[in-house]
Amino acid sequence: MKTKAIFLASVLLFSCQVSRSGAGEPEQHAQSLSSASQGSDGNLGERMLSPHWQDDGNATAQNSDLWKTVSDELKMKVPNNPRIREQKLKYLKDKSYLHEVTAQAEPYMYWIVDQIQKRKMPMELVLLPIVESAFDPHATSNANAAGIWQIVASTGKNYGLKQTQWYDGRRDVVASTTVALDMLQRLNKMFHGDWLLTVAAYNSGEGRVLNAMKYNRARGKPTDFWNLSLPKETTVYIPKMLALSQLIKNPHQYGIKLPKANTGRALAKVNIGKQINLTQVASMTGIPVGRLKSFNAGYKRGTTAPSGPQYVMVPKSHVVRLKDSLATEDIEAVQPMAVAATSSVSRYKVRSGDTLSTIAAKHGLSVRALKSMNNLRTAQVRIGQTLELGGQDKNSRQQLADNGNSITYRIRKGDSLSSIAERHGVNIKDVLRWNGSLTRDEQSLQPGKKLTLFVNNS
Repeated sequence: MKTKAIFLASVLLFSCQVSRSGAGEPEQHAQSLSSASQGSDGNLGERMLSPHWQDDGNATAQNSDLWKTVSDELKMKVPNNPRIREQKLKYLKDKSYLHEVTAQAEPYMYWIVDQIQKRKMPMELVLLPIVESAFDPHATSNANAAGIWQIVASTGKNYGLKQTQWYDGRRDVVASTTVALDMLQRLNKMFHGDWLLTVAAYNSGEGRVLNAMKYNRARGKPTDFWNLSLPKETTVYIPKMLALSQLIKNPHQYGIKLPKANTGRALAKVNIGKQINLTQVASMTGIPVGRLKSFNAGYKRGTTAPSGPQYVMVPKSHVVRLKDSLATEDIEAVQPMAVAATSSVSRYKVRSGDTLSTIAAKHGLSVRALKSMNNLRTAQVRIGQTLELGGQDKNSRQQLADNGNSITYRIRKGDSLSSIAERHGVNIKDVLRWNGSLTRDEQSLQPGKKLTLFVNNS
């Protein structure tokens, strides 16, 4: 937790985008684009959410060095400007932050770089999510801008970005990148190919930039970005982007160590074709649940959306394993999240076939805790009997509140108790408790045998 706190503190220091608030701050990303939905592709939402995805990876991931690809295409002229120098010095004061944020960015950058190349847009744009959100798909600003591109809900809807109780496209790297680049292309036409004005408008809204240009023009002043009177956040937004471009283009000159690129980490898009729980995808691929959910942060309930989209983003190195699993295993039906709701359930009525151990396992409790809560001297229960599930000690209550979906995991060759527990974010003792026939003897882990796991929703 300390490491995460330090990293987040660095993010807040260098990326004011995640904490926008107060009067006078820029409107989020061209909120005034009332005509955005009339863009070049009126069926954008359908195109993005189509189950027929274009490919399972991207061309950039074929290259051996992501950073060289990016560096070679950073071609914007960087003026000798005090605002840029100031931002460069700020980044250089904490070189470890640059290493951490670029490592965080790498899986997403392959996809974004590929999309930028296909559209023949400036490569500097791939750096905007560093300025915006430090490439954290869970980032949310005080103005409720969300995702790595920090898009507000209204702007996303104007561009056909799907937002439902199951899914928020602003946090989906595929959908949000499509919208962000569409928005930038539209703004670039409005500003006649001037990319600095384009990026300024992306940050504060084109209305502010146009008004600032009109004000200067009326007074005979230059109307380029460097001479406009814009909100403070916007005046440092572009200097941050250009400072980053200099540092990433010349890391050795500035003593910066970028993470070693690994194309296996590039996110690839795999269509499932039906609703699936992300915990099952984690089981199929061997990716830790928490990490997989970060790559697929658009899904708000831990599953793909029932009405779409139904693709998942996984590292390229895991695509073959996922496709093999999809070909050989049934996709478990997504059940209503009854277990997830147990944090608010305080009583349970015993049904036919129930035993104290199955009830305890179902609700993520120990038999001893369940007996203690209900003053039971034996493990005998009767049909119709009501058992208390709340009122246990603080730690047990927290355990109950934290428990999420019940899933079935099929043991594979090479699995161990520790690998199964670690992959699903649970304790070995709990795995043994939930599966009475299981022992610590590795011989009991027969391939094909099914285990019941209660996976934490977080």
